[in-house]
Amino acid sequence: MRWLRPRQVACVIVILLAFLVSVRQVLGFLTDALSHPPPSSGTYGYNTFVPPNTTGATYTDPVFGSTVRRLSTDHVPDDIYARNMWWNANGTKYLHAGKVIDTSTGAETHTGIPSGSFNFDRGFDPVDPNVLYYFSGSTLRKVTLGAAGSKTDVVYFTAPAAFRSLGGTINWMDASGRYMVVRYGAEPSIYLYDRQNLAAGPYANPVSGAEVESGAYLGLTPDANFVVGGKRSWSINHSTRTVATAGTYYWDLCGDHGAFLSTSDGRNYKIVANCYDQNELWRVDITNNAAGLGAAGQKALPRNLRLLALPTWDFTMHASATAKGSYRDWGFFAIEDFSVNDAFNGPVSPWLPYKSEIIAANVLTGEIRRLAHHRSRSLPADYSYQPRLSVSWGAEFVGWASNFNQTGVVDIFATPFANGAPSTPTGLHIVP
Repeated sequence: MRWLRPRQVACVIVILLAFLVSVRQVLGFLTDALSHPPPSSGTYGYNTFVPPNTTGATYTDPVFGSTVRRLSTDHVPDDIYARNMWWNANGTKYLHAGKVIDTSTGAETHTGIPSGSFNFDRGFDPVDPNVLYYFSGSTLRKVTLGAAGSKTDVVYFTAPAAFRSLGGTINWMDASGRYMVVRYGAEPSIYLYDRQNLAAGPYANPVSGAEVESGAYLGLTPDANFVVGGKRSWSINHSTRTVATAGTYYWDLCGDHGAFLSTSDGRNYKIVANCYDQNELWRVDITNNAAGLGAAGQKALPRNLRLLALPTWDFTMHASATAKGSYRDWGFFAIEDFSVNDAFNGPVSPWLPYKSEIIAANVLTGEIRRLAHHRSRSLPADYSYQPRLSVSWGAEFVGWASNFNQTGVVDIFATPFANGAPSTPTGLHIVP
């Protein structure tokens, strides 16, 4: 047998390491399961670094390499949440309070956007990048953004009764913009409309708004094949213009935090937690019937897949998901530490995997990409401190709220995802 010379051995090691990096680091994103704490001191010290409070300020996350842009500078709490409707159709604008912000520069392009009856239910059209909607009494109003800060505001649709909230959590329009669900009148109060034929009226079999009243939400899957709530789904038959009379109970191992995907395999999933017997993040098929099943039975249902195991019960999460385009298989999580270990001016050590991170997950392949530390602290002290992330319709940007270790201050930050990998690899991280 011929033995390798020392120089040859070194070459083999280099090649092997390069291969391991390619496996564990995709397009510059970290994909391992190790602990990656933020710096405890220096330029990006965890307790000291705050991005400049100037329009469009950016910094490079010192651990994960992503570019993070400041979107708001006014420190006003934001209604950001899972749904895509905070972003316009092509991810170039973001709705913050009554302002529209350019996501590439941070500049305010329009102001004076009405809150309407439910400020958290207003949002952008998924197709026209210059259109957004808000509810006012019994009217759904359409705002069209024009040049130089101009806008028009007209009645788009009038309901038979005053509108009621859908919960402000998920999209009430599908990704194509053809269908919408709205809520008005007595129960059952959730009605599905084809926007190409509003004169035909709503589909048969309106859905009860009981899930909204219990603190959850209702909306549409991106493909408009299901009305969905926190724990139930109702199938839609567009040929007969009907909604199923009974919902399918698809998951009961945690609360309502989650987001819905219509993926490239033609199915509909929700990304959601299991906080019943383990602290985990799951992909759940919303067509499965989980009624009456225990934890093991629900996990074993067809096409359910564990995406991530969190290392402590102190961690919770908010979720969002891409609705359209080539990244529609991707969901996103903000991991939130509710323990005393991440209070204002708390230490970096000890640190745990995934702590205070923004994470992407491909729900079909199981691939994980770790994007940034959100750096929001003392989360139990104020709801607005919770990141409550939201991704744009096509995953152009992933946004979240953060206080950056500042009491009484919160702003919105975002990092590009679609075609927006870190420009420089963030180092060698190998998982055995």
